[in-house]
Amino acid sequence: MLEFLEGLGSASVWAFWVPVLVWTGLAGVGAIVLARMRGLHPIAGYRLRQALLLALPVSVLAAPWVPGLLPAGPASAGPVPSVSGAVMAPSVTGGLALAADGGPGAGLPLVLLGAAIVAIALLAIGRLAVLATDLRQLHRLRRLAARVDDPAPLRRLRELAEQLGVRRPVELLEGPPDSAPMTFGAWRPVIMIPRSVLGSPDSLDAVLVHELVHIRRADYTWALLECLVSAVFAFHPLVWVLRRGIERCRETSCDAEVLSRGFARPKPYAELLAHTHVPTQFPMPAVAASLSAPSLKLKERLETMKNFAHRKLTSRQRVGIVLGAGLVCVLVAVAGACATRAEEEPGLLEHADDLEMVVGYVRALEQADAVQERAEIAAHEADVVRSYESQGLVYTLSRGSGSNQYTYRATEEDVLKELARLEVEMEYLREQRNAADDAVDELYQGDDPSDAFAKRRMLLDLQARRDLLESMRTERMREYETVKMQYETQTRLREGR
Repeated sequence: MLEFLEGLGSASVWAFWVPVLVWTGLAGVGAIVLARMRGLHPIAGYRLRQALLLALPVSVLAAPWVPGLLPAGPASAGPVPSVSGAVMAPSVTGGLALAADGGPGAGLPLVLLGAAIVAIALLAIGRLAVLATDLRQLHRLRRLAARVDDPAPLRRLRELAEQLGVRRPVELLEGPPDSAPMTFGAWRPVIMIPRSVLGSPDSLDAVLVHELVHIRRADYTWALLECLVSAVFAFHPLVWVLRRGIERCRETSCDAEVLSRGFARPKPYAELLAHTHVPTQFPMPAVAASLSAPSLKLKERLETMKNFAHRKLTSRQRVGIVLGAGLVCVLVAVAGACATRAEEEPGLLEHADDLEMVVGYVRALEQADAVQERAEIAAHEADVVRSYESQGLVYTLSRGSGSNQYTYRATEEDVLKELARLEVEMEYLREQRNAADDAVDELYQGDDPSDAFAKRRMLLDLQARRDLLESMRTERMREYETVKMQYETQTRLREGR
């Protein structure tokens, strides 16, 4: 389980956490700036907050692809020979550590990150289940609500829809008595109004215009997308801050358009808003666009109406707001995606495939060398058997382990040469391992934090090299003890005959 969490944490660092961290910084600054811009039109605040929120999933989804579109950096150093003459992976100077699983002390943070990913996934599943419940509630409301058959409201709905440029057919339904007016539905939009509003022509016009503005702007579709994002990233508090800001701006921008286009007077419209903000109203699903926003205070809506009731946006201004919001979304998303490799050595990913090719090449060479060595041993064994078997000077030795274990015959002189060779290799590997230990100690004692990331990778590289040298030395010691034991055992047996 810990291995799974560690692997999950390692995979999520660059693919998830870094884009989220960069987005947090940029979107946090953007949210603070928007909160301080009191004179910003609600529709601009609405679109800009949407752009900041949607930049988060775009950044995470683009993280694997955007770095590959950037110009490649300088190539890293090529493979270097090992102590045995084989090819080793590039060192930290080439941007790739030898160890694939990290060094000592790297496991706990990765395990914690992996556990956090699991917790985030479980929370997202729970929030998505809540969203699915809201959608089922809307479907049930639509199925059970009665259609409005009165020709006067239906005729007024068609007239207002034509004036606002809403070309899709809109269905008018009668909502529960204690509900607020709302609209929902992406392909077949519905406006649901309680009977108390249907019986008041002045209030009906204001409500219909408000909900038709939602339909013209496809606010239900946007709200559904925002709910999906906030469900997946429910762990992030900034997501909920932006979500509440979007909900407030969505309603206040509709209020401003209703008043600026002359469909209602400020005082009657304010009385209508006060009527819809009763605390006992029907619980509204979060994904629906309603005249009454739960997170929006009546005082805030009245202040926005006062400031923007007579400020009608031109078509050019609306296009500029949309383009500006789109640009903000792209810039923030690309910044988060590019940061997934900004701290790494240029060309690091390119050498991952090179390392795999080098490892495969080394294995192929080792297999070819093993076959050639066995052929040479067989030929030498035949000569030894012919020359020394009659004199009793032949030793039978076993080499290798497991499926690679084999037996050959050698003279006493060959055995002593083999023991001497193994001693030299063990001493050389011990010196190299000690040198790696000294280099690791020097890195630990360094106080310069200017390039902690490169220092960390260099430390992992040195630790992996030290482990490799120790493994090779242990293997030589095992071979030495095995040959020595077989030599001494067979010598004593002959002396005792």
